[in-house]
Amino acid sequence: MLKRLYGFIDKASWQRLKLTLAGSVLLAALAVLLSVPGTDFPFEGNVYDFMLKTRNRLRGDSAPTPIVIIAIDDDTRSKPKGSMPEIFSPGVYSAILEALTEAGVKTVAIHRNLPSSESRMYTARDELNWWAAYGKAKHEKMGVLTGIRWRAGTPILPSPRYVEIMGKESLGFMNLPMDRDFKVRTIILDWYGNRNGFEAYQAFAYLAASTFTSNMKFPQRARFYIDFKDSFPRFSFADVYQRAIDGEMDFFKTHFRGALVLVGETSALDLDTHAVPTSIYKQASGWELMPAVEIQAHAINTLLRGNIMTSPGNPTLFLFFFGLMFAALIPIFVSNPNGPYPLAAVPTILLALYPLAAFSAFYRYVFLPVAPGLFVIILAHALYWGLRFKETRRMANTRTKALNLYLDKALTGKIISDPDILSRKGEKRICTIFFADLEGFTSMSETMNTEDMVDLVNLYYDNMTKQIERFDGFVDKFVGDSIMAVWGAPINLPNHAVAACLSALAQKEHMTQLNLELESVGKPMLNALIGLNTGQCVAGNIGSRQHMAYTVMGDSVNLASRLVSVNKLFKTIIIASENTMLEAREEIVFRALDRVRVLGRKKSINVYEVFARKGELPEGAEEMINFFERALRHYWAKDFGGALARFERAQRALPGDQPCAVFIKRCKQFIHTNPGDDWDGVTVLGLK
Repeated sequence: MLKRLYGFIDKASWQRLKLTLAGSVLLAALAVLLSVPGTDFPFEGNVYDFMLKTRNRLRGDSAPTPIVIIAIDDDTRSKPKGSMPEIFSPGVYSAILEALTEAGVKTVAIHRNLPSSESRMYTARDELNWWAAYGKAKHEKMGVLTGIRWRAGTPILPSPRYVEIMGKESLGFMNLPMDRDFKVRTIILDWYGNRNGFEAYQAFAYLAASTFTSNMKFPQRARFYIDFKDSFPRFSFADVYQRAIDGEMDFFKTHFRGALVLVGETSALDLDTHAVPTSIYKQASGWELMPAVEIQAHAINTLLRGNIMTSPGNPTLFLFFFGLMFAALIPIFVSNPNGPYPLAAVPTILLALYPLAAFSAFYRYVFLPVAPGLFVIILAHALYWGLRFKETRRMANTRTKALNLYLDKALTGKIISDPDILSRKGEKRICTIFFADLEGFTSMSETMNTEDMVDLVNLYYDNMTKQIERFDGFVDKFVGDSIMAVWGAPINLPNHAVAACLSALAQKEHMTQLNLELESVGKPMLNALIGLNTGQCVAGNIGSRQHMAYTVMGDSVNLASRLVSVNKLFKTIIIASENTMLEAREEIVFRALDRVRVLGRKKSINVYEVFARKGELPEGAEEMINFFERALRHYWAKDFGGALARFERAQRALPGDQPCAVFIKRCKQFIHTNPGDDWDGVTVLGLK
């Protein structure tokens, strides 16, 4: 059996086995290294948030929580002076604490630095009342906690007397750690000062939970993830204080008996608010923020329920990723250079299954890093296909002989990947079609000798073709002074409309430069008019068995050729259909021009001028387009006076704009001579 196994490994090659093992080790180590930041890496944080919200929806409602919040809310803050004592005063808290003690509360956690050693906004009697209430609470074995904060490595503590009487175990730090995207997802259990020799203080949430119950599951790590799931009953601090003064004990026994009560700030004035994984993003104000006291409530609830997210240690994580990478790279080991290629789909399958596996673990409160896992699977995929490319290069070189049948570079990859392109058949494609004609070329050619005319046309073709191929376009044909090009065939191009528009703008810019050069040597200048349309067409080899040409056909092609002449009406250079505008408007600035009916079509279409790439508008252009498109709406509504005023305003924003001049003339004509009730705002073009 060992001899057979050795023979198999020998056949598969030790080189491949070593590459598989080495790749697995390196990628596993990289995955562990990338896992160190956790959710502090923004992508991982977003994935964590998504999984948390999904798990909450799938798990449904949970048992009632024992946590109640007494909120220093907007209503409390809005109370006029004199209606209740200063909320920073221990006298106010003493009244509430006495009522909660009598009601049978198990723990009271005041999410404030109370009383502040920096403020003396209370009397000695207030302080005595607080100690009296605190003594009753401790006598009833009720936990009473307050908060502290760390600043620059130093804890901001109450007065020494408070620390001495209440003890360090009753002071929990309230600082909340934030990830790089400023969201709070975790709680740190211990916080050490970095100067003056301060000892570690425990987290406010941990002290509250451990005081409330003795059966709490202690987190294995110094930082744990908060399970943001439940909601908590909330009562206004002002209302609770008033009920305590009035002695309404039935209220306290009904709502607070046996509970863990959190007291803290939730008003709009509170600066201690943070985005959390369950926050909703609002366009106007950004992330919805949660008060720190409510975040602490979620952290306490996580500890009480034992829903603490665990994460494998680095050794376990390395072994896990090593197995995953070996599975992803196993096609390298079992494949042969000349094929077949068994298990080639394994990396792709793992790429699809890993997020599901990570969520399945997350559902069970085990956190597997998603982003590092996906990244190393992609790298394994790239390693496998890189090897495949190297091994099949010889075969690809043989196939390139078929390129001798074609001259255009765009067909190279298509022929290699799909040799059937050499047959006479067509396929439906969504493409962007380009036509360009030289304006006035016929009359120009009559004044030139043949040699000069050919040189000028070739110079024009050279400049236009470079910009077409620069943006991955396919030059279909040259006819006289016309150029036809296609984006999206024969090569699939997802952003074909954007590429076509960018190419047209580049051609316009280069034609301007070319004309300067022609003018300097006394040659006639050229004005190329361009039409663009996006739509379905039939693409394929057309012709006889002896001679074929790859081209596109259909109504979309015809419309693109008709749009060229629309430029003559508006004195523009580049006209695009509405389909092209809708496909490219994220990256290209368009100007709505008109509704036109071109030769050979019954329905009208909206046409647009391809104006510029976004971020590259000339000064005044944005204002001009804004007023121009407002004017069009008035124009189509037959409000020619309102349209005229706005077209003139648009022309002032960008002097010399030709479409503005065209519509100003139209509006003046229609004001003088009503176009009639049957006028529908459509311009009928009779020329091709």
